[in-house]
Amino acid sequence: MMWKLKYYRWASYFAISLLLVGCTVSYSFTGASIPIEAKTFTIRDISNVAPTINPSLATDLEYALTEKLLRQTRLAETNFDGDLIYDITIIGYTVTPTAVTGGEDARASLNRLTIRAKVKFQNRYDKEANFERTFSKYADFDSSNNFMDEEEGLVLNIIDQLVIDIFNASVANW
Repeated sequence: MMWKLKYYRWASYFAISLLLVGCTVSYSFTGASIPIEAKTFTIRDISNVAPTINPSLATDLEYALTEKLLRQTRLAETNFDGDLIYDITIIGYTVTPTAVTGGEDARASLNRLTIRAKVKFQNRYDKEANFERTFSKYADFDSSNNFMDEEEGLVLNIIDQLVIDIFNASVANW
């Protein structure tokens, strides 16, 4: 009887150790969940096909995403054929009225700048993480202000939001 108890105890220790060795979890302080084999990323040249084009938008978006990936992951940037590949196309850059003041002289009191980017993400080591998705972010501004004066700050704010969403969707599994 005693030998059976010892046998079951050792068998349970063995089963638990196999379970623990077989299950691995990757933790990081940034929330990034990247396959251990992945070492590099590539952001292909961002194209801008929006009907209205901000000339620096593609470059600014590429720089911001590159900086986030370099700062918050262990990945290195490569110009060609990285383990994670981002294909990004800017498909929308629009200003629309969002709030209208009433009365006989109805006019917009708030305007909204919206930027839309189509992202095709490929992960060489985790095909289930691949996606093709459109991200859209906006910022509102007072219509009494000149858009040209507000544009740079609005664009930088929207780029920050887009980069967070793209990062979370591609490497943070959100």
